[in-house]
Amino acid sequence: MPQSYFIWKNKDCRSMGVIMRGPAPIIRAEERVKHVEIPGRSGDLTETEGENIFNSYIQTVEISVRGGFRVREIYKWLRGAGYVTFSGEPDRRQQARVIGAITLDKVSRNIDHWAGTVQFYCQPLKEKLQEEAVTITSSGKNVQNGGDVDSKPRITMTASGSNALVTAGGKSILCTALTSGHTYLIDSATCEVIDITNAASPVNWTNQSTGEFPVLNQGQNSVTGSGWSKLVIEKRERFL
Repeated sequence: MPQSYFIWKNKDCRSMGVIMRGPAPIIRAEERVKHVEIPGRSGDLTETEGENIFNSYIQTVEISVRGGFRVREIYKWLRGAGYVTFSGEPDRRQQARVIGAITLDKVSRNIDHWAGTVQFYCQPLKEKLQEEAVTITSSGKNVQNGGDVDSKPRITMTASGSNALVTAGGKSILCTALTSGHTYLIDSATCEVIDITNAASPVNWTNQSTGEFPVLNQGQNSVTGSGWSKLVIEKRERFL
């Protein structure tokens, strides 16, 4: 059986001399709900906070290390927040934070072998390690969102006029006072529009934009609009 591993902050645990003692379970996050008891009625009502709202969860990993001299180096590495990938899902990563104390105990008197646990507080939605961007040059092209929930894409737009409209997932944003030929970033996650033509001096263009930031619903999405010659779409597909 292949050795289990995890990658934390772009470092494979094996390169740090850390052995993962068995695979981490593959967890599907719990939907965030509230159960309301109704007086005089059996059972309860289940209320969801919203569509596709899930709770974070703790992933506990058992590790071992040969050589006590490495313990302090490992403690320094296993701290703070970052992205984590587990060997059970090698093509996925998720935002996480190391929480709780990490205690590495010596396994025996005669062997310089130390063991303990690490807890990762994981955000519920995972993303692909590598995702190819989709380029479209005309209105009405379809873009597939193969994730488990709707996504908030990152769209790089080349303007062909002073006004540009981009629509996806039933939401449209109108960007005005543009310069033809300039490149604009429409980020639906941060709700920003930025002129990135000069990478060294980006200009925030959010106040020159109205409407709703585009989304990609699960499945096929027709991307339409006008006033642009090219869109490069990073889909940001997310998975449970």
